[in-house]
Amino acid sequence: MQQLISSIHPDTLVYAGAAGLLLGFLFLILFLYRRICWLIGKLGRKKTDYPGALASLRNLVLILLWTSIFGMLLFFGFFLRAYHAFTYEKPVAEIVVEPLAEPRTVRVTLTEFDPPSKRQFLVKGDQWMVEGDILKWESWLNFCGLESRDRLPRLRGRYARVEAEVRETPTIYALVQEESHPLWRLLYEYGHRMPLVSTAYGSAVFQIADKNRRYVISLSSAGLVVRP
Repeated sequence: MQQLISSIHPDTLVYAGAAGLLLGFLFLILFLYRRICWLIGKLGRKKTDYPGALASLRNLVLILLWTSIFGMLLFFGFFLRAYHAFTYEKPVAEIVVEPLAEPRTVRVTLTEFDPPSKRQFLVKGDQWMVEGDILKWESWLNFCGLESRDRLPRLRGRYARVEAEVRETPTIYALVQEESHPLWRLLYEYGHRMPLVSTAYGSAVFQIADKNRRYVISLSSAGLVVRP
C-alpha cells in the first residue's frame, strides 16, 4: 500500500483537481445565470425555453457531483503531497563494513552520492558512526517540495561502553575539507532567526561493526536515517 501511495505523483492530482474544480465553479455560475434569466423572463411574462424544474435540479446535482469529485481529488493530491514531503527519504551515502582480523577493527567503505565520491577508512570500535549537519526549512516549504539540506562532515568509531570510549584511542576522520565552514557556523548560530529556516542542527547515525554488511544513509525530514 505504501509503495502504491509513493508511486502516485501528487502534483498531477492537484492540477487535475484544481482544473476540475474551476470548471465546476464556472458551470455553477452559468447555471445560476440561466436561472436568473429564466426568473426575470417569468416575472416579465416572456416566453422562455429554459429547462424545467426537474431538468434544472438534475443539472444542479450533476454540477455539485462534478465539483465534489474534483474537490476530493484536489484534497487527496494535497494529502499525498504532505505525505511525500514528511515521509520522503533521500539516500545520501552508502556504507560497506568489512571486519578485519584485528579485534574491533573494520574497513569502512563510504560512498557519497552528491557529489559522487568513494573512500575507505580503518575504523576501531564496536560501531561506526557518521555525523551530519542538517538545515531544516520551515514546514510549509517542505510541503511545497523544498528538501532539507545536509552535509556529512565526519566518520568515527564508537564503543558500546563508556569505559572503552574513554580508554581507547578514538578513530575520527574528516569527510570535508573545511569542517568549520563559515556558512554552517552561521546557520548553527543564527539559523533559527533566519526567514524560511526552521533550524540547523547536528544529526548522527551509528550501527554495529562486527559483520559484513551494507547500509544506506538517508536524509529524512527528521534528520539522518540508516537502514541495512
